[in-house]
Amino acid sequence: MMTAMVFAVMATACSENNSDSGTTTSEKMTTTISAGTTDNTEPAEIETTESDETVAEKNSVLLSSSVKTSDSELFSDRDLNPDYSSPTTEISFTGKSAEIIGSGVTVDGSKVTITDEGIYHLTGILDDGQIIVDADKNKVQLVLDNASINCSNSSAIYVSSAKKVFITLAENSKNYLSDGTEYVFADTEKSEPDAVIFSKDSLTINGNGEIEVTGNYNDGIRSKDDVVITGGKITVNSVGDGIKAKDYVAVANGELNITAGQDGIKATNTDDVSLGFVHVEGGTLNINADGDGIQAETIFTSTDGIFNITSGGGSSASTKVHNDDFGGFGKGGGFGRGGGFNKGEMPDMPDNFGDFNPEDFRNFNPDDFEKFNSEMPDNPEQLAFSTENNDNTSDTVSTKGIKASAEINILGGTFNINSADDAIHSNADVCIENGNITLETGNKGIHSDNTTTINNGSVNITKSYEGIEATVIIVNGGSVEINASDDGFNASDGETNQSGMGTYSDSIMLNINGGTVYVNASGDGLDSNGDINISGGTIIVDGPENGGNGALDSNGEIIITGGTVVAVGMSDMAESPSEKSTQNAVSATFDSTSDGGTLVTLSDDSGNEIISFSPAKQFDNIVISSPDIKNGTTYTFYTGGTSSKSEVHGLYETGGYNNDGAEAGNFTAESVVSYVGRQSTMGGGFGGGGMHMHGNDDGTHERPDGMPEPPDIDGGHGFKQPRQ
Repeated sequence: MMTAMVFAVMATACSENNSDSGTTTSEKMTTTISAGTTDNTEPAEIETTESDETVAEKNSVLLSSSVKTSDSELFSDRDLNPDYSSPTTEISFTGKSAEIIGSGVTVDGSKVTITDEGIYHLTGILDDGQIIVDADKNKVQLVLDNASINCSNSSAIYVSSAKKVFITLAENSKNYLSDGTEYVFADTEKSEPDAVIFSKDSLTINGNGEIEVTGNYNDGIRSKDDVVITGGKITVNSVGDGIKAKDYVAVANGELNITAGQDGIKATNTDDVSLGFVHVEGGTLNINADGDGIQAETIFTSTDGIFNITSGGGSSASTKVHNDDFGGFGKGGGFGRGGGFNKGEMPDMPDNFGDFNPEDFRNFNPDDFEKFNSEMPDNPEQLAFSTENNDNTSDTVSTKGIKASAEINILGGTFNINSADDAIHSNADVCIENGNITLETGNKGIHSDNTTTINNGSVNITKSYEGIEATVIIVNGGSVEINASDDGFNASDGETNQSGMGTYSDSIMLNINGGTVYVNASGDGLDSNGDINISGGTIIVDGPENGGNGALDSNGEIIITGGTVVAVGMSDMAESPSEKSTQNAVSATFDSTSDGGTLVTLSDDSGNEIISFSPAKQFDNIVISSPDIKNGTTYTFYTGGTSSKSEVHGLYETGGYNNDGAEAGNFTAESVVSYVGRQSTMGGGFGGGGMHMHGNDDGTHERPDGMPEPPDIDGGHGFKQPRQ
């Protein structure tokens, strides 16, 4: 796995030496410098009555009870242990002056420069001053103990050279750092530093105190190496990015409260695939960002922690719109996926439409639409289009919750994400092993270009345009709940043609092997440009109320070999499981549309309750696949009854049906798929959204006069693209 490679490389290239840094001993000295001093005279030496031991004892803070441990090589012992019981130097700020006790420090006006390795204890207020660390390849620890530093024209803390800098927040301290709105650069060709805390080298923030960082110029905290956080309460308010590192950001503990005009946390290295990542294994991250909440150029990984992220103003800021009336033309032209005409709203077609041979659909090209496009209705109000805004323009600000160019690995943690764009977005893979994830988004709940895998944990997408989208979607366990204004699951590679007939691709698939899945979608419930394979778990789909979408929609086949599947919606585009399935199923279309909340019960000829389900929305079709549907047994549907048992997402525990519903049809299971009522034979014909016609109870269909036999009708799929 790539994460292992990242850590292996970092252990060699960037790991921190675990030994404590050395301290220098020197004669105690007190220096007072006022702002504006220009002479070079030696400061007067003042004797101090405090011994080294007294000073050490005074500043000793034993933090062993709060020291965190980690197995990750990203965190050294010193990162995790913020001990500062033996300070090298005391630095006290009093307005525009600095008082120094110790060595390793030079002062020029209100600028304090640290040049040697050591532990520096900082207190007081420095008004329009700056701490500069210029210590070559040495380690420096800055202990902020009720320190306040403002610099009007540059960084409050600027690390120009060091091996590593530790900023330790002293126990019970409150510290404040801020900058101005304009910076003055020594070299006009450069634009650095550009953050309140700016480091050219590795930076660690630890301790148990508090710090408030106000970035009026650009970023709050920035390192051109890495940023490691293992403790403290860190509040960042910045007009730019909140916390930015080139190589990586790693968080083991602490509380981060970030308000950013750009991204909340980001790692930017694009030159080395082993870097550019964000790793979190604990702490609380509260992020409100105008851009992305967390952005990694390579990998995002969490093993624990609490994430409260709002990006781009949240889901309410999205302009994504889904119109259910006629989706085909809105997605690439032709009779597209997820659309179709609403029931009874088919506009008058051109006179020559009957001359268009359905056989031509086998090799349909969107350009062929010109054969009858010219005589489509002139009044645009006769057609309602499905619209999907293109958010991928070059000048659009990315407003995703968590974004990574490579992998997103959620191994644990609690996530509450409210995003204008995708809540979780990867240009490669998403893997969820555990955790509690709640997503509200104006676009996709989870998107990956390649594979999204859910092995365990809880994923609750309370609001989305589309719930989960990837080329391959795999659910092996856990709990998944999706509420979507368009498709719930959308297995698509973003390239395969979804217009016209809806091209089939054998590299695209939706596989559900276990867990509990609930989908409430206004578009297609389960949608795949390839096959849908279900081998286990409990899958409930409250599908669309419009006739242009289906609860189940596959450009290939729906193969069910295990689990329990209940999918309801309108019959216009309803699809049935494939005859390749090994578990029996039934597709029932009722004589009339029922309101949401109407109980549907399936019982066998002995009165045993197989399924009782109460859909959330109006419906006239239900597809059920269950291991309890046995060959040779007769089953009866009842509607409008009641149950005394409890339910989850409308699916009731069996054994509570009160036998008070009205009989709505029956069947004898004699094949893998049985039918009740008139069935749609064009359900997936035009890529999941297009024209339809109803069939008879036995699955045969009636065609208008002069319309030839459809080229490939299979289990309710209708016209299908041949597999390439």
